[in-house]
Amino acid sequence: MTATLSPDPAATADAPLLLPEAPPRVGPESRRLLLRLAVAMALWQLVGALLIVSGGDTATAAGVSMVFPGAGFLYVAWPPLVIVTLVALVVALVLWWGVSFHAAIPLVWVGAGVGAVALVDGPRWFVDRGTTWGWAIPIAYAAALGTVGWMVWRVESAYRRKLAKVPELNAYLQQAVLPERVEAHRELDDMDAELLRWCYDFAFQPEDGLDGLDWGEQFHGGTQLRYQLNSLSWGMSLYAANHLPNAPAQITRALEAMVRKHTDLRVWKYWHTLNLVGNLDPNPDPIRRDNIMFSAFLGDVINCVEAATGTEVFDRPDSLEFVWTDGRTFSYDHHTLTEAVRRNFERSRLGFFPCEPGWSFTVCNVMGAQALYGHDVVHGTDTWDQVRERWQRTLDQEYLTPDGSYAHIRSNHVGISWDTGEVPGGHYFANGTHRFADILPAHARRARALELRGAAPKMAALSAMVRDGRLDLDLPPELERHRTRSSKLLPWIKVLGGARLVGDERLIDAAIRSSAEKCATGERWPQRPVDGSASALGSYMILRWSTPLDLTALAMRGWVAPAGPMLTATAWDELLVTEARSDDGVTLRLAVRPRDAGAPAVASFVFGSLSPGVTYAVRGDGTAGATFTAGDDGVGSVELTVEHPLVLEIGPVAR
Repeated sequence: MTATLSPDPAATADAPLLLPEAPPRVGPESRRLLLRLAVAMALWQLVGALLIVSGGDTATAAGVSMVFPGAGFLYVAWPPLVIVTLVALVVALVLWWGVSFHAAIPLVWVGAGVGAVALVDGPRWFVDRGTTWGWAIPIAYAAALGTVGWMVWRVESAYRRKLAKVPELNAYLQQAVLPERVEAHRELDDMDAELLRWCYDFAFQPEDGLDGLDWGEQFHGGTQLRYQLNSLSWGMSLYAANHLPNAPAQITRALEAMVRKHTDLRVWKYWHTLNLVGNLDPNPDPIRRDNIMFSAFLGDVINCVEAATGTEVFDRPDSLEFVWTDGRTFSYDHHTLTEAVRRNFERSRLGFFPCEPGWSFTVCNVMGAQALYGHDVVHGTDTWDQVRERWQRTLDQEYLTPDGSYAHIRSNHVGISWDTGEVPGGHYFANGTHRFADILPAHARRARALELRGAAPKMAALSAMVRDGRLDLDLPPELERHRTRSSKLLPWIKVLGGARLVGDERLIDAAIRSSAEKCATGERWPQRPVDGSASALGSYMILRWSTPLDLTALAMRGWVAPAGPMLTATAWDELLVTEARSDDGVTLRLAVRPRDAGAPAVASFVFGSLSPGVTYAVRGDGTAGATFTAGDDGVGSVELTVEHPLVLEIGPVAR
């Protein structure tokens, strides 16, 4: 049976969203950009050809240089400089993508031409001064035609290969059955407590502290502080919503601190470089223009924090302040940040707007859509509806490939898409933390079905290996995205993610238990309790804590005030409250342990939202049948000694 999803204008609740039978090779806007590039290159080549036929060594050197970068050096008998030019082109390509230096390739190309012209009458290696090699001209044209032909062949062959799969994939989609998502509460264990402890230690370090994160370059290398903070915040939001709805005080304070850490200059100062190099804009404001990889992700984080805790701190005007090195302050709040994302969507001709200037990533723009949707759910606005139709058209026309996968990246300037090496093959069926399920449910169902086609057999094989609630695998460490260390946690994250995809509760529980046993380090903040990077730690927590609500369900639900008794105050610094929830709205399930092992605490527990005048009993090991009576204000308290982990039930005394 199909998963329960919200209505989607594109399809009925149970109808599969099929793939187009004859999709275009590129979308209309990408086609316009590519045509503009082709015309410019044709004119460039025409000028080069005219220079070559005009005669004269200087004109010919310039013309051959225009045919193919560095070919002019071959014409003037300097072949080593051809190699230098090609190496410089590779560097320029990296700079074009890595820091949006869009002029890098043209500068190398033009610079090589200027150099070749300057050497026309100059000295040579191994040949006489002023020697020219006329055979360099056909070599240059062969190199140019070969390069263009190779690029066209790669695009065309990939398109045809994927197009050939469409009938088979559509037949599969018409019959595909999506498993129900696992939503049952899971019994928390010692590793959950250690992970929560780590989150608190990280969040409550001094306001300017980021100890516990991985440090490195902030552009592409996997050490971006912003993404580490994102994943940790999402994981903590799930813990708050699923396990601490009836004791929100401490985790709400921690999540508010996590959001504020996004405003630390070290997290967002990278944008000044990218904006200056890529947009020729010196404004360091990280929200105003482009930079969806920061604004949208932060917006989605705030959505989750508000939906999990009900905090309204970031709805206050100027509650998010980004202070630049010279003292300039860029003030935002949840509403103005969301409006900036919406405005950037509207001003982008492509329909998606850039992460790095000129480069629009699918995943970042999915996060942008999530940011608008989540804000609408919490605040009753309609920002997503304002851009939805155009956004979906961009996704379906500009980024969709014939087999149902989406291109990872596309240039807003020239319309090209290419494999950046960040994801296998440069494509994926879904992305973003919600994988389309909130913004485009029919697309989410199609993507999930296509993912299941490959994942289900693998997960079934792993499920068959579960014995006594454990998955006895010694998975080898895998290289982290920042390429500086390997981690045993990464392969377990893949297993756990696959188990959740197929809805195999038995495999999920086994993977959670076994991964903790295999990857535990016994360390505490600023070291990590499991063997992995900070980003991997965040992903691991998200997957462990995704029931009954996952990030999608939390975003679609929004904030719902919890029912039942609330733990409003206790010795938060001495105790670790790991669970506080009321499933029936009458009794409270409370799990608590000493903050530090070997440090028992005698603490007062203050409860609110009680029935006035009713006597409540505290049931559980070590409580000695403690009772208390709620006052007229629905508040009551009891003193308990906590020497070891306790699981308690607080409920009315039966009459």
